Amino acid sequence: MTESKTFRDGLIYLYQRADFKKPTWLCRVKVPNASGYVNRSTGTGDEHKAFKFADDLYNQLLVKSLTGDAPPAKNMGPAIQLYIERLEAQPHKLSLHYKILLLKRLKPFLQRKSFEDLSTSLLSKVVDEQIALTKKGTLSPNTIKRTYTDLKHFLQWCIEEGYIKELPRFPKVNGVASSRPHFDAKDWAKLTRQLREFVKVENGAVRRDRMMLRDYVLILANTGIRVGEARTLKWRDVTEIGGGKGVPANIVLTVSGKTGKREVVARSADVKKYFKRIHDLRVEELTVEGKPKPKIDPNSLIFCHKEGTEIGSFKKSFAALMKKAKVERDSHGDLRSLYSLRHTYATFCLQHGVQVYTLAKNMGTSVAMIEQYYGHTTNIASAAELTKRVKKQASGAASTLSWLE
Repeated sequence: MTESKTFRDGLIYLYQRADFKKPTWLCRVKVPNASGYVNRSTGTGDEHKAFKFADDLYNQLLVKSLTGDAPPAKNMGPAIQLYIERLEAQPHKLSLHYKILLLKRLKPFLQRKSFEDLSTSLLSKVVDEQIALTKKGTLSPNTIKRTYTDLKHFLQWCIEEGYIKELPRFPKVNGVASSRPHFDAKDWAKLTRQLREFVKVENGAVRRDRMMLRDYVLILANTGIRVGEARTLKWRDVTEIGGGKGVPANIVLTVSGKTGKREVVARSADVKKYFKRIHDLRVEELTVEGKPKPKIDPNSLIFCHKEGTEIGSFKKSFAALMKKAKVERDSHGDLRSLYSLRHTYATFCLQHGVQVYTLAKNMGTSVAMIEQYYGHTTNIASAAELTKRVKKQASGAASTLSWLE
């Protein structure tokens, strides 16, 4: 905050924020017998014009208060809870998992705040509150941007429901976008070597979980699909196209995520082998002694527990795997996560000459995002296809994986 002024014994408060590009005056107004504050941007950097705007607003609110026209202030808590319940009722709620978690974290701080309290200052305090809850005491610019994006979605819904009339001005997020933690070739080799050792355990339940993790890791790193997209992936969503005459077919996944439904071409034919191992594991688990081996239900989840239910997260087991392989951090010291598999996919594709537009379309993101976060990667060849071998193949109709028929 660069400067502030008070008028009418503190009932009118004018202030400027240091993080605004232009020195615009904001105002906070309170009238007698009305709960909460009304926050507005005056739209000017002129102090006298700003005061006139705030004073006019004060008088308008005072008249409404005295005549009983002023609506009662509404707290945000009930609206946040209603919005969370709305998201949880969505058929694709798994893709909304992190948005739901964010709102649940923000609710204790915002639930007693009035919609009249909404301001740029309050939005800044939301981030301050989140920083206070972190172990590192900091949030990356990208995380702050995601927080504000999800809040905008919530507030846009509030406009539709009549809680507010317009979006408040969001604070400017400073910070230069940096490359996202991924596995370079050396550390990826360490991780894949450890995967082979990781499954060699006596305990059957542990071995089963680690076998599922092994193929999960290899599939995500070779397709670039999001964690949320993998969570809902079903056998019917996996097909193969082309192939023949000694050339392996392309494996194509149909995924549904935050950018809608799209088809994803795997960068390696080996992905079919990884899916086959999961398929064989599921057949073995579902086989009843004395009866023929069952066929896998195409509508069943691929990444699932033994009883077929969804695996909520591989986060802890993946962290244990990285610790074993000693690849928890990248060369910049940044901590890797499951999302590093997606970033690894993008980096390897660019290094092997995949064009930015083709990659962005396959990953369900924008060219701008690819260029912004993977600018450290230099193309070593020019290619229009996701894999060089695609050019040698004739396109064909999609077919179900043979061992699912």
